[in-house]
Amino acid sequence: MRIFAPLAALCLIAAVSFVSFAQPAPPPTLVQADGTHVEWKEWLTEHGATAIVIWGSWLPEDQRDIKRLAEIRKAANGTGLSFVVIAIQEPIEASREVLDSSDLPWLHDRHGAMLKHLLIYQVPALAVIDSDGTVQDRLEVDPGALTRWSGSK
Repeated sequence: MRIFAPLAALCLIAAVSFVSFAQPAPPPTLVQADGTHVEWKEWLTEHGATAIVIWGSWLPEDQRDIKRLAEIRKAANGTGLSFVVIAIQEPIEASREVLDSSDLPWLHDRHGAMLKHLLIYQVPALAVIDSDGTVQDRLEVDPGALTRWSGSK
């Protein structure tokens, strides 16, 4: 037992060191709902500070999420932020099937490059991004979390 404790501590230190040195991937190119490609940095330049939800139609509660996403959009707009859903890790047709009828703005990221760029480790995820592309905060995927966040700024 005494032999394993130092080994476990060493593994924990190595894991924390690895995570703390993780560097974001470069900003990706995404696909807009109309099928055109856009650089993430260009999109941010046009839209400014943004609340983004990283999402996929393959999530277990995707249909109930649409209502929640619409509420988050309303909260974002109420705080002066733009809003976009970034559909990840699925064919664009699957994203269109759910999101085109929702009236939500969305971008498509087939291979999940935004996860690596923003260092997001779980989906769905809500993040506030400034116009320079810096993550200001990662929040619970809930309109109330965004409202509380804006009130604390």
